[in-house]
Amino acid sequence: MIDYIKAYKKYSTSYYVSEGIRTTAGVMIPILVASYFGELQIGVSIALGAMCVGLTDNTGPIHHRVNGMVSTILLVFIISLLTGFCIHSHVLLAAWIAIVGFCCAFIGVFGTRASSVGSAGLLIMVLSIDERQTIWETIHNALLISGGGLFYLMMSLLIYRLRPYKLIQQALGDALISTGNYMQTRARFYEENVDYDATYKQLLEEQVQVHNKQNLVREMLFKTRDIVRESTHTSRILMMIFLDSVDLFERIMTSQQDYKKLHALTDDIDLLPAFRQMILSLAAEAENIGLSLQQGKPSVPNKALAEQLAALDQQFTAKRAAIMNDNNIEAFITLRHILESIKDIHHRLQTLNRYTSFDSGLSDEFKRQVEYSKFVSPSEFNLKLLTNNISIHSNIFRHSIRVSLALLAGFFISHILPFGHGYWVLLTIIVILKPAYSLTKQRNVERLLGTLGGAVIGGALLWFVRDQHVLLLLMIFCMVFTYSMLRVKYLPAVVAMTIYILIAFHFLKPGDFTLVLRDRLIDTFVGSAIAFVALIAIPPKWEHEHIQELLMETIRANAAYLKAITKPFLKEPLTNLDYKLTRKEVFVRLANLSDAFQRMLNEPKRQQKKGQLVHQMVVSNHMLASHIATLSSYRNFAADYASENFRPIIDSSLRHLDGAAEILATANPQHHVLQSDENFQVRDELQSLLQLRLQELAIGSLDTLTRKKYSELTTIVDQFEYINKISTDIEKRSVKLLT
Repeated sequence: MIDYIKAYKKYSTSYYVSEGIRTTAGVMIPILVASYFGELQIGVSIALGAMCVGLTDNTGPIHHRVNGMVSTILLVFIISLLTGFCIHSHVLLAAWIAIVGFCCAFIGVFGTRASSVGSAGLLIMVLSIDERQTIWETIHNALLISGGGLFYLMMSLLIYRLRPYKLIQQALGDALISTGNYMQTRARFYEENVDYDATYKQLLEEQVQVHNKQNLVREMLFKTRDIVRESTHTSRILMMIFLDSVDLFERIMTSQQDYKKLHALTDDIDLLPAFRQMILSLAAEAENIGLSLQQGKPSVPNKALAEQLAALDQQFTAKRAAIMNDNNIEAFITLRHILESIKDIHHRLQTLNRYTSFDSGLSDEFKRQVEYSKFVSPSEFNLKLLTNNISIHSNIFRHSIRVSLALLAGFFISHILPFGHGYWVLLTIIVILKPAYSLTKQRNVERLLGTLGGAVIGGALLWFVRDQHVLLLLMIFCMVFTYSMLRVKYLPAVVAMTIYILIAFHFLKPGDFTLVLRDRLIDTFVGSAIAFVALIAIPPKWEHEHIQELLMETIRANAAYLKAITKPFLKEPLTNLDYKLTRKEVFVRLANLSDAFQRMLNEPKRQQKKGQLVHQMVVSNHMLASHIATLSSYRNFAADYASENFRPIIDSSLRHLDGAAEILATANPQHHVLQSDENFQVRDELQSLLQLRLQELAIGSLDTLTRKKYSELTTIVDQFEYINKISTDIEKRSVKLLT
């Protein structure tokens, strides 16, 4: 029950619900006001424009939101006007549908927001094709629709001015909740009988979620001028929370171990269950901090965490004193470093807890260390991007052709059918067809199931509920639910959408709702069938066709990350900016690669070329980045252990990674010679330290300077060896992938 309550709080306080309420208000206010004055049709036109603009008002930097909404207002005005002019000629209208279908889909090349603008254009065209009007009525209707868009724009800007930081807080809280989920998944490595493949698969999915949500916050913070200028106390605190949350995520990644070896070394010691429980408690604390941020109130630290951590420390110390010997000293060194990571994560969570109070004195601690503009991608519209994608090899071009032809087919088929609403067929097509095969297939199934489920529930409500006020409240609730879940869980969103559409038609045309129900079901099935046939006839570029390029980019990003992180170990300077930029780049590449691999798993089996090998490559790159991140946690005192002895193993690892990237770039492994490694001398110093440490243990000395030095140097050397081994595996697998 507690989990359900927490899940409800996460959803109800998220920015998704804020978007849903905002869109619903934009739609319902014009309808209710116009209905009060007896001008319902005018209210419907205004609401339609508000809905189109509201669906493009995705969370993001305010100037991006404004640009998107203004573009949508102009687009829906032009499309509704020209659609009205073409409506009197079937040939002209068919040509117009094909052109708009292609163009509105093709502008998605500029990104997610541009794709939303294009979808709004398609939506207004589809909803306008059944209205036969005179020229002046068409112009009047287009003005009303664009007026509704302007109304929504003004309402959205007013809400932003009243609460300028609310959406950022919610997005930041959502990112921290995802970080907690990521930590929970990592805790599974400490269970008995771990399913390593399933756990790594889940971990990759969680990592994509964390990256996407952190990237949204990064865009909102670094591209919002008032925040970048650090003009207010609140903006500085938000920046501090974000920067610390990114460091927290990296610190979680630094706990990467060779888990099979860890279990082999430590299962007899019986400490891993306690470590797992501690990690789960920290994950729950991260979720609670995120939830508090979403709610806009200070988080309450879990005081039991400090006691649990102290008990774990005592348990570890007691075990070490009782059973540590020559045979298990490596196990205790590994466990100590995991314990130190846990302590550091706990300390970082305590700091984040303090920040959620937004105390006026906290912002004085903030010091700008880097140029934020370097951490966000430019969002200028480049016409060259359009011309470069006018090719059958471009996925977005194929998608645009597919949408255009599917809409054209839907238009003609809807005129052949003796029943239904033609725009519902086209509406089903535009919401189902997506550039990726996996998403289209998923949308198709969910659209059908959601429509069936919504039809049953909506029909039951209309049959049993007679009070019009209750039905109105139910419709508003379903609208909020639909618009808040549309980008999160499509299936329940379709269920709610079907319910509110049935209730809306009941208000607009009271009578036998079963006719509306029948028409919606038939049109949904017809639209789904057309979308499916279009996907088969014009298939997208399959993920295996470009995952090789994503692998190459990820390997090169990992190599750059490794090169940067190892500089202090060779007594070379490393700036904080270079470190953070290479870290961000590798996280971006890993997320892109993992996301593409997940889509590949949802494609037909025959298109999953060498799927198992690709999976191994994805996991290897993830493990490599985690081990490099672990090494980075020692960079602050790397000077104490810096040595030229590290250079051979660093150079070897970089050669393996460069070789793997070159193989994938040239797609020609035949003449590639795999590098053979020498016996690196990085453990020479450890041997003498080990002998000294064993002498100390023999006389009962536990916490000594030798212990500290041996423990830290062992972990550093372990990471270099893990990195070299994984780099070698990546190079070998690159050859196998192309042979």
